[in-house]
Amino acid sequence: DGCLTKHVCLGSVNVLKTASALQTQEAELSEPIIHYFFVQSPWSFFGFRRAVEIAKKHGVDIIHKPCRAADVWEHGGGVPLAKRPLPRQEYRLVELKRWSDHLGIPINLHPKYFPADETLAARTIIAVQDDGKDVSDLTETLMGDIWLRERDISLPATVREALVSNGLSTEYLENADLPAIANIYDANCQSARDRNIFGVPTYFVGNEMFWGQDRLDFVERAVAQN
Repeated sequence: DGCLTKHVCLGSVNVLKTASALQTQEAELSEPIIHYFFVQSPWSFFGFRRAVEIAKKHGVDIIHKPCRAADVWEHGGGVPLAKRPLPRQEYRLVELKRWSDHLGIPINLHPKYFPADETLAARTIIAVQDDGKDVSDLTETLMGDIWLRERDISLPATVREALVSNGLSTEYLENADLPAIANIYDANCQSARDRNIFGVPTYFVGNEMFWGQDRLDFVERAVAQN
């Protein structure tokens, strides 16, 4: 009986190990969520945490790709906020307030440091990412600096504090100026053009594209069906 019990126990352990291995393999085979964004985009900020949570819920990776607004708009026909017709500018504020209330994210509709040069912030995110670390919390902190805390993300001091508050080395701030990091930033922008992105946030699951934080329900459906 003892021998039989031992075999049963060992069999149960092997079954658990096999199930765990299969789950790991499935996660590795699942398509990640590819997330293109501008650090200072309020719409990217609105969707950011939900996109991260969707990836976590379904056990898939989310790959953040900061890119330059100028590159995306030039390719997709967009224009900077200040150059848009007044009715569009005014309705944008209506929608920002509506989504802020709906999501419970109390953004400042007229942040002091917007628009800002986000090059340093974006490259610092990439430097951390290039070192194999998750950049989700850092990215969300920098977005919140603009829309919640009235901070200027173009300043090294702001980016340094964001690194420190997330337990990351301030050396990444220096690495942001490395040519290799600049090249990754350029590659993100070219990738956005190649995939015909015209606005942010834009998410990809496989080859399927989803534009806008209000499409995250569809992103989750695609991830679940993947």
